[in-house]
Amino acid sequence: MAKTGPKRTKIQQQLDQAAIAELTLKGWTQLQIAQHLELDQSTVSRDLRAIQEQWKANALRDFDADKTAELENLKQLKREYWAAWERSQADREISSLEKLATGCGAEHQALGRVKVSNRTEQRNGDPAFLNGLVKIVELESKLLGLFPTEKTAGNSAIALTDTQLGTLADLMRNIP
Repeated sequence: MAKTGPKRTKIQQQLDQAAIAELTLKGWTQLQIAQHLELDQSTVSRDLRAIQEQWKANALRDFDADKTAELENLKQLKREYWAAWERSQADREISSLEKLATGCGAEHQALGRVKVSNRTEQRNGDPAFLNGLVKIVELESKLLGLFPTEKTAGNSAIALTDTQLGTLADLMRNIP
């Protein structure tokens, strides 16, 4: 039989809603819940509506928080790709040592001198880092909803050949 009498307190309503949520997730019907908790079926219905609204609000907040966290991860990764790209363009010092043997000593060790040479190698940058940047921008754009969905646009991936990436690298080096 349904409870009659004074209105439920806020605490009792919260306790009832927690029980209603649990029993709903277990597959109970509103009528079964009402009988079990001795509430009106209409009270169970109202409480269930409030519970579902709360679940929706929590899901949206969680989604927004996850989306924000992923965007921050992508921003950090983008900074790392840019730094790697810039390092890959820096000149590289290459040193080499060469032993010049002039004969053998008493214990069959090579005698001679060592020739040391240093040279500087100019590098054009590794296009793999630019390719990584393109992928990061694509992921950010998808996460922000800037690309059409795959259902309507097919595959929206950006694909660049090594030659195109090399051209892009040359262009980026010339940016002041």
